[in-house]
Amino acid sequence: MSTDKRYMWSLAISWTAFLALMLLAVQIGLAQSSEDAYQTERFNVSGSVSLEVQTSGGSIQVEGSNDDEVLVEMYVRRRGKFVEAGEADLDDYEISITQNGNTVSAIADRKSNRGWNWNDGYSISFVVYTPKETRTRLKTSGGSLTARNLAGSQELRTSGGSITTEGIQGQMVLRTSGGSISITDVQGDAEAKTSGGTIRADMVVGNLDANTSGGSIRLTGIEGNVEAKTSGGSISAEILAPRDIIDLRTSGGSITVTVPDSQGYDLDLDANRVYAELINFNGRAERDEIRGTFNGGGTMLKAKTSGGSIRLKYL
Repeated sequence: MSTDKRYMWSLAISWTAFLALMLLAVQIGLAQSSEDAYQTERFNVSGSVSLEVQTSGGSIQVEGSNDDEVLVEMYVRRRGKFVEAGEADLDDYEISITQNGNTVSAIADRKSNRGWNWNDGYSISFVVYTPKETRTRLKTSGGSLTARNLAGSQELRTSGGSITTEGIQGQMVLRTSGGSISITDVQGDAEAKTSGGTIRADMVVGNLDANTSGGSIRLTGIEGNVEAKTSGGSISAEILAPRDIIDLRTSGGSITVTVPDSQGYDLDLDANRVYAELINFNGRAERDEIRGTFNGGGTMLKAKTSGGSIRLKYL
């Protein structure tokens, strides 16, 4: 290797190490603990809980627990740093953390319409620990949403961040205008929609409706009906136990679908090129489309792309 190449290689390694250290520093700076909470409230509850959390400028995280109480922690940041209790001027916010029976609400609503400003405004986030039997309504206009280890219906909406759910038993409605959606270990139907990110779902027992306008969709370990649509990416779907329908559509990528070969399907595949090993098939199979029955028919399997190929694979 020449001296110039060794120099460039050394410079690249140095910059990579520098960027990694900077990222670690940012993550450490943003990490939070209960000691950083601006306000903390505890509510005793009995039975299933209804939880509403809303903020206009920060994230929301809800964690299920085995305790018979709801613990609400409110965090205030300014310019990325935590603000200590009593040190923030929150006159421009209406903050309410209340209990009415088994209904708990935590709301931080900004009075003016000036929006959140990095230099002058505050970011108010919530972390809530609640009994596992909790149904939620979470909404923020400027941060991410997280819900874990909960049983009950979950509704999560954000205008400017990602959504993460894990260990949920119950129906979910997930909406974001500016981030990705991640779903893991769910028992129940899930509806996920984003206008600006990817959708990932793993180990879902229930019907899944995934829709994105600006990213890819990756589904693994799904048991149920699947509808997945994207305008700007590829789709990869592994369905362990298909039910009535699998409908996959994209305008800007390829589709890979993996299903059990022991089950019957009604196939309707349309792409620039379709790749499939057809066993016990009756119908029409061409280079760019396949229509017919597989193993005598059964689950409707539809896949269509105008910008790539389709691959049918088997478990």
